[in-house]
Amino acid sequence: MKPIWTYPLTWCAVVVAASVLAVAAPRETGVMGRLPNVVGQTIDQRPAVVKHGGERILALITFNRGQRKDAESWISGLQLQHDQSIAWIRMPVVNDNGDPARRVVAEGRLMAHYASPQERANLLPVFVDRDTFAQSAGLLDTDSAYVLVINRNGDVFARVAGKFDEDKAQSLRETLRASHL
Repeated sequence: MKPIWTYPLTWCAVVVAASVLAVAAPRETGVMGRLPNVVGQTIDQRPAVVKHGGERILALITFNRGQRKDAESWISGLQLQHDQSIAWIRMPVVNDNGDPARRVVAEGRLMAHYASPQERANLLPVFVDRDTFAQSAGLLDTDSAYVLVINRNGDVFARVAGKFDEDKAQSLRETLRASHL
């Protein structure tokens, strides 16, 4: 025969374990990562406003000039210049060492490369430590360009690396659509 206090003690242990798991369990936003908090300004020094679309945004992340072609492959593959139903931004991540003069030079290079107002409208450069940015966003490294589905708070819902691929694109479209359900 078991002592009478065993059943209430077991019940309490189960409740405590469930409570701990509910608090400690990963959430959708924590699993994929989160973009670091940075002040969002377009290259023209205006506050970043993402046009069109709802809660989720497609972010094309590049860490160096050589990755621009990968980002361009996603822009043309998803026809982002013509598809107003997908909210998107291009986010070149520029290493920031805190020197304002170097930042001005980097901004000048970006403005020279993205000369048209249409290109600049979706350009949101981020001046931070690249490795810290990648780690915070849940990216494996800075050797690849990434396409992320994020919300306006920077929570990452999906990510793919490299050049445009139709299977990857379909996965991103499904994640973007999930916010409209």
